[in-house]
Amino acid sequence: MRRLIPLCLALIALAGAAGLPRAGAARGKRPPNIVFIMADDLGYGHLGCYGQTKIRTPHIDRLAREGMRFTDAYAGCSVCAPCRSVLLTGKHMGHTSVRRNSGGVPLLDEDVTIPEVLKQAGYATGVFGKWGVGDAGTPGVATKQGVDEFFGYYNQVHAHSYYPPYLWHNDEKYPLPGNSGRPDGLTGEKRGQYAQDEIHAKALDFIRRNRDRPFFCYLPYTIPHTELLVPQDSLDEYAGKFPEPFPWVDPRRHYADQPQPRAAFAAMVTRMDRGVGEIMALLAELGLDENTIVFFTSDNGGQGSGGPDANFFRANGPLRGYKGQMYEGGIRVPMIARWPGRIAKGAVSDHPWYLADAMATLAELAGVRDRVPKDTDGISVVPTLLGERSGRPQRTHRYMYWELQRGRNLTQAIRMGRWKGVRHINDTPLEVYDLQTDLGETNNLAESRPRLAARLERLIRQAHTPMRPQREPPHPPGRGFN
Repeated sequence: MRRLIPLCLALIALAGAAGLPRAGAARGKRPPNIVFIMADDLGYGHLGCYGQTKIRTPHIDRLAREGMRFTDAYAGCSVCAPCRSVLLTGKHMGHTSVRRNSGGVPLLDEDVTIPEVLKQAGYATGVFGKWGVGDAGTPGVATKQGVDEFFGYYNQVHAHSYYPPYLWHNDEKYPLPGNSGRPDGLTGEKRGQYAQDEIHAKALDFIRRNRDRPFFCYLPYTIPHTELLVPQDSLDEYAGKFPEPFPWVDPRRHYADQPQPRAAFAAMVTRMDRGVGEIMALLAELGLDENTIVFFTSDNGGQGSGGPDANFFRANGPLRGYKGQMYEGGIRVPMIARWPGRIAKGAVSDHPWYLADAMATLAELAGVRDRVPKDTDGISVVPTLLGERSGRPQRTHRYMYWELQRGRNLTQAIRMGRWKGVRHINDTPLEVYDLQTDLGETNNLAESRPRLAARLERLIRQAHTPMRPQREPPHPPGRGFN
């Protein structure tokens, strides 16, 4: 028996080196709780810690002071639903399941998601906000993709309304009697229950109920995606502070004109920031602060001409372009990670990564990185987050890839180290930029660097696969969602 002891110890050490990170598990603690907050249409420049001066975000700025702020983090796509598919499956836009932004295209039964991976490590899994990768009645709904509790919007068209007549709680409609709702299920005249507040309350309750076990709380909040509506107590903070040159009218006519669009937009961001502060306070109250890693990011860049006057707030800071585009302003996003005692305070990292890396990263934090499917595209960024505590160097991507197809038009982008390639439509010439010297993507190097352009072209062809049929589920007459 004694001869077996050294062998057993060696096997245990080997398993530890291959599996669990040295933060948490090595101390005999349970794996860390994970709170992953993803705002909707929040631009690179909308937060104080990224240079914003007109909108107050003290709690998110505190996350950055007490954790790590990334300068070169990217969304999975330049629009909502495909980005969520990249995040949840760990597959980039060249072959993730949901590649259209129509509203209810579902994930597949065979897709493996972050919640499914984390459940193998004993995590309680909850999602609160906009799901966007499967309408009710499809295989893509959260409850069929490893989520123990879901509350919010399944279809992202439904999520265009902040005062809907109902939300979804798991697989049942959850009435909001304070809202009248229009016949199409969007905002009506009676506005008594702000959906963001209802969703946030359910998220806090999930954290309370699961304090005694590891939990994954994914918060894909809808703020600050338009419509521009916010309770009066938030609007009062900004009312009259900005010149309001126009009433905001959404082209889809989902809601009444907003006479104070800038004030409303700023108030929505600050209200979301207040919610982040409440999450941090709850973690401290429950004694979970030191064993919880909190991420904060956005699903794509800020809106451009279709948004609430993006130039006034410098939505995407120094970056070119907006939501829906493949320039940096469409895909580069804020990213902050905080874990007291494990992530260095006030750290700033220029390590390039994107939401396809989330599955590998969270799986390693949970101690189940061997459960990540082999056909994913992500690389764990735990070595960057934990530094020397991780015990290994940080791997980097050979390249990162994005695409978006609208009708017959395909736009694409690729980043390889300092180099960025952008194609606006189908087979038009690729634009090439040096992000190290030209962050604003103003100097197209394609003609002067033909060999580099050809190499990026080859990688783009390698990354793209034909898109499977992106079919919407059947919906009730006159409705775009269930």
